[in-house]
Amino acid sequence: MQYAEPMKRITDCCSNLAIHTIIQLVWNEKTITRAELSRLSGFSRSTITANVDKLLEDGILLEQPLEGQDKRKSLVINQNRGLFIGIEMDADCCAVGACDIMGTLLVEQCISIDYVDGPDAILKQISQTIKALQESLKERETAILGIGVGLPSPVDFAGGYAVHPAFMPGWHHYPVGPKLEKLYACPVFVDNEVNTMAFGEAFLSEQYRGKDILFVKLGAGIGAGMIVQGSIYRGNSGMSGNIGHMRVDGNTQQCKCGKVGCLEAIAGGSALLKRAELLAHTKQNPFLQKVVEEKGYLQLSDLKEAIRRRDSQIIQMVDESAHTIGSMVGSLVVFYDPKAVVLGGNLCEFGLQYVDSIRRAIITEATPWIKSDFDVNVTKFGDSIGVIGSAMLCISTLIRNGAFVNEV
Repeated sequence: MQYAEPMKRITDCCSNLAIHTIIQLVWNEKTITRAELSRLSGFSRSTITANVDKLLEDGILLEQPLEGQDKRKSLVINQNRGLFIGIEMDADCCAVGACDIMGTLLVEQCISIDYVDGPDAILKQISQTIKALQESLKERETAILGIGVGLPSPVDFAGGYAVHPAFMPGWHHYPVGPKLEKLYACPVFVDNEVNTMAFGEAFLSEQYRGKDILFVKLGAGIGAGMIVQGSIYRGNSGMSGNIGHMRVDGNTQQCKCGKVGCLEAIAGGSALLKRAELLAHTKQNPFLQKVVEEKGYLQLSDLKEAIRRRDSQIIQMVDESAHTIGSMVGSLVVFYDPKAVVLGGNLCEFGLQYVDSIRRAIITEATPWIKSDFDVNVTKFGDSIGVIGSAMLCISTLIRNGAFVNEV
């Protein structure tokens, strides 16, 4: 991708290795002294001083007193130098958020989308949302420095577009990245949405940074993101982690992909709703029958309510799906040997029993090939992990590649 102006490779003050290294170290460490910069970078004190002074003058870095000390100071990245936008698109909604350069989510908004409207209409919706977010942050600099996008589809990362999406008509090879780059004159990075979630989790969680983790999103569909030593593993064609379409032995349930027995067709959110609607329409479940009679359809929140009411039928259905998911993920753990499995997506809202069923099935399947420090957790960032992860993918790529905004 070509970066449009005013974004540029580190130029002027940001044109040398010392500057690049200083910015990376300050960003990674969050706060650091000049002496520590010299020790970690290997550059002389004079080189550090000259380049840090330039970065302070340009407002890229800020200097603040060390806690409890009067004279010694530490350096931090100026978090008020514009915004990084994170976009996460799901089956029927899109979350758009604005983050600072450290990945702190400042504001977020979710909008309903219908892929039948086509990519042009949806990008227009997203653009309007970005404008609204900027207007809500009037007390800080709101220039957009970069954008990260997570799509619910296989993605050509280099090209910035979806490849053969299952339910997004008109999005195959639609130039999402180039379109947004042209519109906002900044770098744009497009990836699969679960990859961005996995990256955000791996980067922002101290215990997972630089480690191997498997992030599993449990929503209408099921997907996984693989992090290898802190970096996204995309595979040869961008299809890595497509576990929703791995076959469950002995199952012949038809999947929307055309195959039968796919994990997603058995245990995904859409599959659970389909089974629940059958129970309602055949009058096998009074509560769900009443819900359908009142509003004509079911949502995952209705299944959550049924679980809260201790509906044994729905609890068993959900528990069986959790076991199926856990067994499949456990097989992947045996193959991949990650430090942790992190669960995200709205199916996690089914509660502790659902998550525990997945955890038990994973451990049962993967024992004895896992170490005692292996864990299975739900993301601590909740529904915002996709937005934060998309923004972090953009930010980290720019920092790592030596690209930074010199003027905003």
